[in-house]
This record gives sequence, C-alpha cells and structure tokens, in this order.
Amino acid sequence: MAGVYPQRKELNFNKTILCSCCNKYGRYQAFMECNVLNLFFIPVFKFSKKIYVKTTCCNSLYLVTNKEKAALLEHGQGEDIYLGDEDMQPVHMGYCGLNTCPSCGFESEQDFKFCPNCGAPLK
Repeated sequence: MAGVYPQRKELNFNKTILCSCCNKYGRYQAFMECNVLNLFFIPVFKFSKKIYVKTTCCNSLYLVTNKEKAALLEHGQGEDIYLGDEDMQPVHMGYCGLNTCPSCGFESEQDFKFCPNCGAPLK
C-alpha cells in the first residue's frame, strides 16, 4: 500500500508590507506545497517542495525563488527575513491594479483605457 499525495502546510510567517502591486498595506503569508510518498499510510518522503507567499491585500501569489530564504521559512526561522521582489517570482497577480489609476489612485468598477478622474492612461 503506497501512494503519492499532495500536501499543503501553512508556515509561521506573517510580515506586514506595502504591496508593490496594489500599493496598499497587507501581509505576506507563507505556505509550502509538496508531494508526499506514503507507505502503509505513513508519510515517508517529501519531494517537489515549493514555498509560496500570498498577500492579504490583493491575493497576489509569489513563488519564493531564493533557496536560502525558502529553507529558513520552511524550518520556522522566518521571523527576521526580508523578502524583496528579487527573492520572489509572481505566479498570479490578484485583483491589484486592474481598476486603479497609477497617477491619482482613483478606483473604478469598470475597465477604462484612461482614468475618468484625471485622464491618465491606465495599464
């Protein structure tokens, strides 16, 4: 009786940030996803480990590419870790910046090519 199953584990990492995507305050929350080989319902081996960070402000998802920082996060030693844009690769950009003007910060519910408030071009 053997099998391979996916596993997700929340990590003890919550850092307050100013999001580079939506320019709002939020937090990074880290979790690990991996595959586990089970023999007779006992987990024996974990492989394909990936550490992800999700923002609470706009739900953007990032893969931690810095192996040293990912290892510290996995082992619960992430209290003083700074994660910058160079340490992460975007996987999914949440709802950030879709309807927010980069010039004046005006938020609209519709997709416009130009801001209805100041006339600046939108992304």
